[in-house]
Amino acid sequence: MSELKDLMTNVYAEMSATDDVNAMVDKYFAVDFVEHDTIPGIEAEGRELARMMFGMMKSGIPDIRVEIDLMVEEGSKVAAFGAFVGTFTGEMMGMTGQGQQVRMPFADVLEWRNGQLVAHWGVSDMSALFGPTS
Repeated sequence: MSELKDLMTNVYAEMSATDDVNAMVDKYFAVDFVEHDTIPGIEAEGRELARMMFGMMKSGIPDIRVEIDLMVEEGSKVAAFGAFVGTFTGEMMGMTGQGQQVRMPFADVLEWRNGQLVAHWGVSDMSALFGPTS
């Protein structure tokens, strides 16, 4: 596996394992990190947006883990396709979990410079938070 794919795997693993979101963001996200997506209800930008988003995800799904299906590297960018998986027991995006298992597919493109993330583009399907479907 390439160095950038290894770094990407480490970010997802630490996001899943850590209770210290701030330390994880400080380690992997450059000071000039740019988030190219808008997150509803979050007005922050850059690293602060990453802190808030990861904090919200850990709060809502404390046992969250990332399953990576595919990574593709092109220059300084790595695209990852996978899912955030866990038990929705807390609050997230204005919803309260009922202990349901959730699987939220995502597609991320992350740009790296000197071992840190400098940009993110992505999309994720959070419809699993709305409860089981029949």
